[in-house]
Amino acid sequence: MKKIKNIILMLFVSLILISCSTAPLTGRRQLKMVSDEAVAQSSIAQYNQMIAELRQNKLLANNTADGQRINQIGRRISRAVEQYLTANGMQDKIKNLQWEFNLIKSKDINAFALPGGKIAFYTGILPVLKTDAAIAFVMGHEIGHVIGGHHAESASNQNLAGFLMIGKKLIDAVTGVPVISDDLAQQGLSLGLLKFNRTQEYEADKYGMIFMAMAGYNPQEAIAAQQRMMDLGGSQQAEILSSHPSTQNRIEELKRFLPEAMKYYKK
Repeated sequence: MKKIKNIILMLFVSLILISCSTAPLTGRRQLKMVSDEAVAQSSIAQYNQMIAELRQNKLLANNTADGQRINQIGRRISRAVEQYLTANGMQDKIKNLQWEFNLIKSKDINAFALPGGKIAFYTGILPVLKTDAAIAFVMGHEIGHVIGGHHAESASNQNLAGFLMIGKKLIDAVTGVPVISDDLAQQGLSLGLLKFNRTQEYEADKYGMIFMAMAGYNPQEAIAAQQRMMDLGGSQQAEILSSHPSTQNRIEELKRFLPEAMKYYKK
């Protein structure tokens, strides 16, 4: 019985070791059971369908002054991203980036980027960000998730959590005595996934500062942008229960990284 339990554990450990890769910016070890290319193919199809529906419902604002503004900032940031990738030996990633920038009519204070270079901003976030530099930071942050391989990493972590639960049930069946309840195991895995998400957010913030600096935007504005987000107010749950770091913690981390980001800044 113990032998079967050990075999199951060894299989999971082997799976994790085989699937490990390294985060480009920080050198952090990542679990990549799903490739960036596979995630890109899936997400681009979904993105194109979403944009087609928004266009049909006249919910795109690309032809407005703000839409042109997003596109202009996007072109500057995308050039900086490609320069960064080339300078750091990651030019093979460029072929997967088919840049597209869309502005969506919505009161939501949000923006996102998907693998493949698909970026979308909601009109509701623009009054909060205010400046081109703040927009550049958020855009660089979202693209940072793509360059950092965070989408594939998140999908891999979700898959691993599922495999671990299956492994737990197999071990429980073999031993006849559950080590912990399914609910406690699920809660522990959920908290672990949230921590991974917060780590990704900190990494994306650093990418955002680098990319905006390389594009000619002062990275100090990243701190001001986060401050304006914090000034929106509203209740914040404990960081350990959130997929995002607290805004104050992000501001402190941005301040610590600012000297490094300034090395990339050219007016």
